Amino acid sequence: MAADTTAKRRRATSADFVKAAEGSPKTSAKARGSKTVAEAETAKAQPVVSVTRSQTPRKSEAESVSEEAAAPIILPTIYNKHGRLIVPPPLKGSHEILVRQNVVADQDGLDRIQDDNDLVRMREQHLLVALPVSRALTVDDRLPVNRRYSRPWTAQFLETLARAHYARFHTSIQVNSAVRTVEFQQRLIRTNGNAAPAEGETASPHLTGQAVDIAKHGLSRTEIAWMRGYFLPLIQQGRIDVEEEFQQSCFHISVYRKYVPSGRAPRHEIAGGRHRTAALAAAIQ
Repeated sequence: MAADTTAKRRRATSADFVKAAEGSPKTSAKARGSKTVAEAETAKAQPVVSVTRSQTPRKSEAESVSEEAAAPIILPTIYNKHGRLIVPPPLKGSHEILVRQNVVADQDGLDRIQDDNDLVRMREQHLLVALPVSRALTVDDRLPVNRRYSRPWTAQFLETLARAHYARFHTSIQVNSAVRTVEFQQRLIRTNGNAAPAEGETASPHLTGQAVDIAKHGLSRTEIAWMRGYFLPLIQQGRIDVEEEFQQSCFHISVYRKYVPSGRAPRHEIAGGRHRTAALAAAIQ
């Protein structure tokens, strides 16, 4: 009994989280068959999600955030102690979220990009940077080249997400939409009844360059569960807002300036406190 209590109270380390996140479902299933009783008890003590920071801080592409610490890498554990997939509920949008995206953009002093000339100017001033395309992150061929840009912190978010997803699944994620102009949004409204307004308190956050759409089409149920688990802590921290769209099947994500910390953070940080872990577990169940 004493041994069981000690095992359950053992504080999980970052190595535990990385092992839980990076192991493939097939590998995990095989490993579960050969675990000792002590290992099984230890696994029960692991929280739902961990937050770690990369060992080597990476510099952002834009001068304004060139000295910032690397963004956190969220490693969700998507299987429970019985080996069953944990699928968090969809991250549904709301009027409140639409308003908040614009309020935060105004607080951060973000301008709405009016037209293509405005788009060129902001790129030249490094207020917008190219999407971090790699083997882990692709862009929909239909997205015009001049709109494959975003705010620097949004690009950092994409790079970190894509890298973590690729390490786990060895497949890429795809960006369907990024920065838009007011001029383009006005045209889009005429053909797409689901499009957000070009102005007002619920205007599309794509107009500020902080928002991107990531395709859900082609993602497995396991990948979607992993993505939702990845997003949840960042939503709770107020760093991003996510709305799942089903008609166009994508994750619409607004990344806020605070996503990139204002100073260098400790190299390791684990999501602490029983309350945060309990809140996330409740959201996932």
